[in-house]
Amino acid sequence: MIYVLELPEGADPRAWFAFDAEDLQRKMDAQGGVPDCELRLWQDEMSAILAFENDAEPAWQGVGWKARLALRDQLVATDALSDS
Repeated sequence: MIYVLELPEGADPRAWFAFDAEDLQRKMDAQGGVPDCELRLWQDEMSAILAFENDAEPAWQGVGWKARLALRDQLVATDALSDS
């Protein structure tokens, strides 16, 4: 599973997943191509969890907490992370 975090300037971050590279391409094509914003991709569940748990990650600083929360919510929704 590939985890995707979109970081559009001036809007809330959005996290979603794709099952594989083909699914990722299909989903991007369905939304009109690669989003015109910063993207963070994690190639598997473990790398996404490690990134989420890394308090020193620069992307999580300041208003980056919203991006971290979006990734957390996606990890919980896919049962990669417990909600407790």
